[in-house]
Amino acid sequence: MNDVQIDRLLVKDVMSSAAVTVNKGDTLAEVLARMKKDRLREVPVLDGEKPIGLVSYSSFLTRRSLPLSSKVEQVMLPCPRLEEDMLLANAAEEMMSAGVRGAPVVRAHKMVGFISRSDIIRILPQVAQLKDKKVVTFMSANPVSVTEQETIRHAQILMKGLNEKALPVVDASKRLIGAIGMREVMDVLWTSKKAARTPNEIMGGRNPPDINVGSIMNRPAIAVTPQDTIGKVATIMLEKHLSTIFVHEDGKLVGVVSQADLMEQIVGLKPREGVFVQLTGLDEEDPDVYEVLYGLIEKSMKRIDKIQSPKIFTVHVTVYHHEGMRSKYSLHARLTTEKSLYYASGTDWSLYKTLDALLVQLEKSIKKESEKQRDQRRTNQSS
Repeated sequence: MNDVQIDRLLVKDVMSSAAVTVNKGDTLAEVLARMKKDRLREVPVLDGEKPIGLVSYSSFLTRRSLPLSSKVEQVMLPCPRLEEDMLLANAAEEMMSAGVRGAPVVRAHKMVGFISRSDIIRILPQVAQLKDKKVVTFMSANPVSVTEQETIRHAQILMKGLNEKALPVVDASKRLIGAIGMREVMDVLWTSKKAARTPNEIMGGRNPPDINVGSIMNRPAIAVTPQDTIGKVATIMLEKHLSTIFVHEDGKLVGVVSQADLMEQIVGLKPREGVFVQLTGLDEEDPDVYEVLYGLIEKSMKRIDKIQSPKIFTVHVTVYHHEGMRSKYSLHARLTTEKSLYYASGTDWSLYKTLDALLVQLEKSIKKESEKQRDQRRTNQSS
């Protein structure tokens, strides 16, 4: 297998033909049936030959208790339209910026194909700069997990808050025993309510069934070790049709790797000035809000750059709406620097205060790690 130069690849080199699409005016029942039948995580929506949006499982999470007779336009998400002659690294960056798992490929505004994370990840075992990189260097450590006894409603809330499509299932000793994905949750929560007043109403509203994770989870969980490579992870993901793989050591859960993590590795190869920032989950239309958020991030990254060079910063926002009260914000962030990975999270009634506190957490963690490394070097030099 010959190595590939990722900076020379174009979208058309890896895209697939979009055999499955849905049309403007299709019902949610038709779309869900199509997605489940073809085991698809996202489907482009067309108006004639022109792509106008994208439907994914995340689309349905944002709209509750809709009748299955509703039109697809009510849940579709905006998505980038990528040109077939665009550099692949640029396309990967646009997909990450938009927070989508795939996007239509166009020529003269007409859809000619589709590119997904899987299409891009397929080349990783051939990318010399990445294929032998160890899982321990980029996995998310100490992942959130659920037990067999917890409800699927609880698992759904965690997935939404963490922006994840799968969760590990552990026993009392934190041993990895299984996995639960959004597909399994949808099969239970988003089916027809035969006795509902509204015909074919989507479940997953305020009163989902009280079903335990253990009754629908997959056993055993597909897992790798910290010393396995990106190339192996990518191969397993494609063979098993997975978006997430868990990392175990002596049977115990120690980390998680998602397709988004692999996309970060590809985007990280692209030469750039400054930091790549991805902000997801915030349903806010006021541009002033984003200006303040990105201003806070920019100032923090400049301070961090004096210690370690930051490369990729991703933050996911979950908004909890309380009746008669202000919204509460929960943020989870991950910062990739030239040397390591750092995580931080926070919750507050103020979005700005939450982000500011989270950034302070990251700066303290990086300073602490830098001081630790400096002390270690001094110890080595004196011994």
